[in-house]
Amino acid sequence: MEVYVGDTVSLSCNTSSDVMWTYHYIDDGYVQYVYWNDQIDSSQPQLSVNVTELDFVSLIISDVQFTDIGHYDCYDNSGLRTVGYHVTVNGMCYFYHTA
Repeated sequence: MEVYVGDTVSLSCNTSSDVMWTYHYIDDGYVQYVYWNDQIDSSQPQLSVNVTELDFVSLIISDVQFTDIGHYDCYDNSGLRTVGYHVTVNGMCYFYHTA
């Protein structure tokens, strides 16, 4: 999924409301649990979750930044991965140089 800096992104998972979302950067191998036991990781203020009546549990990334690049996976309550997203962020990066 390709997004732009500042966008809001919704990653949908069609399963029971008892799900877990994980995140890991492209090649570092470290998996971070960003949503589990109906709680969002408090160190990730740009993340939220939207649960609908149709058993969609969407992970919302607000104000996307380059640090949000990576893999996001949704697991059902039995531990099976139901969907995964690779998020790529596009935009401009400005560097300020002083002499």
